[in-house]
Amino acid sequence: MSSDTNVGLGRRTRLAYYTLAPLVGLFALATPLVSQSKPGPFYHINYYQVRPGDEKAHDSALVNVLTPLFNEMVKRKAMVSYLLLAKTAGSGEYTNLTIVEVASPSSEGGFQQNLEAASQVVFRKSWSDATARLNELRRLVHTELYTVTGQQP
Repeated sequence: MSSDTNVGLGRRTRLAYYTLAPLVGLFALATPLVSQSKPGPFYHINYYQVRPGDEKAHDSALVNVLTPLFNEMVKRKAMVSYLLLAKTAGSGEYTNLTIVEVASPSSEGGFQQNLEAASQVVFRKSWSDATARLNELRRLVHTELYTVTGQQP
């Protein structure tokens, strides 16, 4: 009777080994593959405080300056997407947000170079000249960078 029990355990052990071994192999291979996957996306979030009384002029500058410029950036694939948001409730720390999604980090200044190139195409002037009026209407409160969990910018 004890030999029958040992045979039964032996079959289960072999079955568990044949099932578990490929799973362990997949997990061992999957970890390096995940780390080799394409990085991104990266989100740049800028918080602004629009100067009191300049809300309409600011909204107009967003429509006439940032929207065409950011559309050109998306067209050039220098930017994945963007959102221009106005805050309507809450504390007065900031009134507007700009969220820009890019496929790779811009630590080498590539994003700024793309802004300059797009500004030259759209407005035939530099980024700082094109946005001078916009910068008079608001102040930058702070900037944040978000990435997918586990990735470094």
